Amino acid sequence: MGHPRIFLSAGETSGDLHASNLIRAIRRQAPDAEIVALGGPKMEAAGARLLANTVEFGIIGVGPILGGFTRYLALLSRADRFVGAWRPDVAVTIDCPGFHFLLASRLRARRIPTLWYIPPQLWAWAPWRVHKLRRRFTHVACVLPHEEAFFREHGVPVTFVGHPVVDHLRGLALDQPFIRSLRTTAKDRVVILMPGSRRQEVVPILRRQLAVARALADRHPPCSFVLALAHEEHRAWVAPLTAASGLPIRTVVGKTHEVQSTADLALAKSGTTTLELLFYEKPMAVFYNMTWAQWHLLVRWLVRTPWLTLPNALAGRRIVPEYMRDGPPTAEQIDEVASLLTDERRRTEVRTALADVRRRIDVPGAAERAAGVVLNLVGTRVPAPPAMRPGFAM
Repeated sequence: MGHPRIFLSAGETSGDLHASNLIRAIRRQAPDAEIVALGGPKMEAAGARLLANTVEFGIIGVGPILGGFTRYLALLSRADRFVGAWRPDVAVTIDCPGFHFLLASRLRARRIPTLWYIPPQLWAWAPWRVHKLRRRFTHVACVLPHEEAFFREHGVPVTFVGHPVVDHLRGLALDQPFIRSLRTTAKDRVVILMPGSRRQEVVPILRRQLAVARALADRHPPCSFVLALAHEEHRAWVAPLTAASGLPIRTVVGKTHEVQSTADLALAKSGTTTLELLFYEKPMAVFYNMTWAQWHLLVRWLVRTPWLTLPNALAGRRIVPEYMRDGPPTAEQIDEVASLLTDERRRTEVRTALADVRRRIDVPGAAERAAGVVLNLVGTRVPAPPAMRPGFAM
């Protein structure tokens, strides 16, 4: 295979993590590989040469508006010029569809074989984009078992590799003394609040979660409330809300998985957090913060699945409650969440269903299989793009 040249692109903290594990897997299979990347410090520590730190700049995952439109276009142009000069043998994009659809168009125009590792959930959201994906990408390494059939049905070459989040969680060494400290008494139920990591979602989602927590505090059994934050600076965002709640809430930073593993109930933001809670088989209520306008003018027309929460979508039925619309929780919603603490039969049903879904995604070795797909694409011939679809119109 010689010295394969591999270009990777990832954004946000999670992409940096999954890409770093992929880089290590590639180096185990091809020690002489040259790897250049858009990414973050974990990718650099794994052995990639960073073309730009996209995690620090925040312009891939969060988007061009928040990151700065001119910087967004400048990054895209810089990546395009680099791959045009360096000519990698294969390119890999990880998650972040907004940026990577555009980048892949340029890669396709330059006839570079391109893999999408952790592709967007097109089966749930705007599925017609699969035709754009098929034109631009050589192969897809999907991470959810039902995605493989979806992509095959639409003529996209695909390999199911397993989910890297599950691999990551399986290998963690948790802080057991800290876990024991979370439960005040043996009879307490630990209720965790996980409002997300982006400022525009943390405050409105936490406000709704605290309303539910206040109602739970007045019921039996007694609860210990723990607020799990991703970063230290988030404390300033949430402090006024937690103080106003009047609840004895313990706020912790950087111990997300310890908190998840010990919880009796999670009030969680929709997203990767729900997959992590699924791994630990924890009953959860899931929140997002769609306004009336967002729901009626956009989401209801684009979503093609009755469930937006990943555990429900994977199960094909409603296992856990999901509340996507903004506004204060209703009495019926509070009763439903409370049943996940007070009704042992309901708790058992939920945990059994989550365990069944976990077995379907608990496939070890995602990064190793994805690395094999990457290296197999080296030398793949990419045909010239259609004359009517040059540049970003791919």
